[in-house]
Amino acid sequence: MKLASKTFKAAVLFKQNKKLKVIDIRLPSRLKKGQVLVKVISASISGAQIGEIKGNKGPDKWLPHCMGHEGYGLVIHKNKSVKTVKKGDHVIMHWRKGSGINAKPPIYNSKFGNINAGQITTFQEYSVVSENRLTKINKISKKNHLIAPLLGCAIPTSWGILNNELKINSNQKYLIFGAGGIGINIALFAKLYKVKNLLVIDRHENKKKYLNKIKVKFLNIKKLDKIKNNKYDKVIDTTGSTNIISKAFNYVDKNGQFLLVGQPKKNSILRLKDPLKLFNPPSDNIKIFTSDGGLFEPQKHMNKIVKIFNLNKFKFKNLVSHTVSLDEINKGIYLVMKGKAARVSIRL
Repeated sequence: MKLASKTFKAAVLFKQNKKLKVIDIRLPSRLKKGQVLVKVISASISGAQIGEIKGNKGPDKWLPHCMGHEGYGLVIHKNKSVKTVKKGDHVIMHWRKGSGINAKPPIYNSKFGNINAGQITTFQEYSVVSENRLTKINKISKKNHLIAPLLGCAIPTSWGILNNELKINSNQKYLIFGAGGIGINIALFAKLYKVKNLLVIDRHENKKKYLNKIKVKFLNIKKLDKIKNNKYDKVIDTTGSTNIISKAFNYVDKNGQFLLVGQPKKNSILRLKDPLKLFNPPSDNIKIFTSDGGLFEPQKHMNKIVKIFNLNKFKFKNLVSHTVSLDEINKGIYLVMKGKAARVSIRL
């Protein structure tokens, strides 16, 4: 297969805090060790891409580059070194490392010069992906293509947060700050695991309608005083806002856990009221820690998660609030950035 003859559309970030540009790019001349060529069927936009565009982690030395870290696709071609997938396999594209080779990232060519990429990018019609960022699954029906990308990040991360990092207990009280893609998915899994006392906090009132669909209680953060005397066993922040994290800490019960999922901006300052509670057992035994992708291991957990997905597809469908084409990518990003969507899927 002559790869270099293949051109296709991709959404590329050229400058931070600017819209993506949808341009034509060209495949490299050949696939290197561990690389797989995937036809991307669908992808989705997460908060991670918003942070990337805004430069939350500081200057981006890889510009211009492709974007996206969760998707569903079809294997078109592979380097002979690749053993875990083959041509014709349907795959989930994920950012967590799985089985196989950790390949070098590809570099694409365009009229704008070289375009960088990571081991996985999904905002494009075709993608050269590292073997260990792909997991083979059974073909997903066309009517479910738009929720399939969530298996690359939102669904497994949320499942892992509850099962691996927090050790789900349906009798405990859960408080989630942020009703974005991860926050809503965590809430849905909590409902699937029969958690009875569950509340999601967000500043966008329109998020209430998405949570109503999965029968989860919502509270606008402006009305936080309504629960000022309540304490929760598990408090989860998905916003990354240090202001919200400061408020959320006050709702952790004396033996509770406070999990930070959303990543704050570089050099931001976090203030906690009465942090002595972190050093005062047995009167207080609060544990505060950060999430590591839900400790999700694709080769170990993907099949289990796909089974849950297949049994509850109609519920996960409620989490995809908008669909855009690749040419409409900036519309989708705007919806996520402004809190007007639950999850936005990209139809390729």
